[in-house]
Amino acid sequence: MNPVRWTLFWVALLAPGIGAGEQMQRFGDFEAHYVVFPSTFVQSEIAHQYGLRRGPGLAVVNVSVLDASGEGTACAITGHSKNLLGQISPLTFKEVREGDAVYYLAEVRHADQEVLRFSLTLTPLDAEPFTLNFQQRLYVEE
Repeated sequence: MNPVRWTLFWVALLAPGIGAGEQMQRFGDFEAHYVVFPSTFVQSEIAHQYGLRRGPGLAVVNVSVLDASGEGTACAITGHSKNLLGQISPLTFKEVREGDAVYYLAEVRHADQEVLRFSLTLTPLDAEPFTLNFQQRLYVEE
């Protein structure tokens, strides 16, 4: 298993223990899977490979979309996070492809114990867009 997939596998396994487990929402024939985790969980060489910054107060949003057959599918993703004061921060997603897997990564800055509301518009190829909304409390990792 390559290093990126291995890291993301362990993040998905360890994240439930810190209250940031993977989540899923269904939209017709599609499933959107998402997880937000501290950027410090990503090994430095992998972060460098994908242009991700690491450090306290930075988290990574990981989104993947599966079609009706359970295969990863490419999509366009736009969106933002919003804190409880209403301050909006746009998210810029980077596509990562590994074999049949397709997922999207974005960085988000946050304060300790800050609750962020995420609103993402996902548009799979040749399909209607759908909106994924979720919120999560984030913690600064020292």
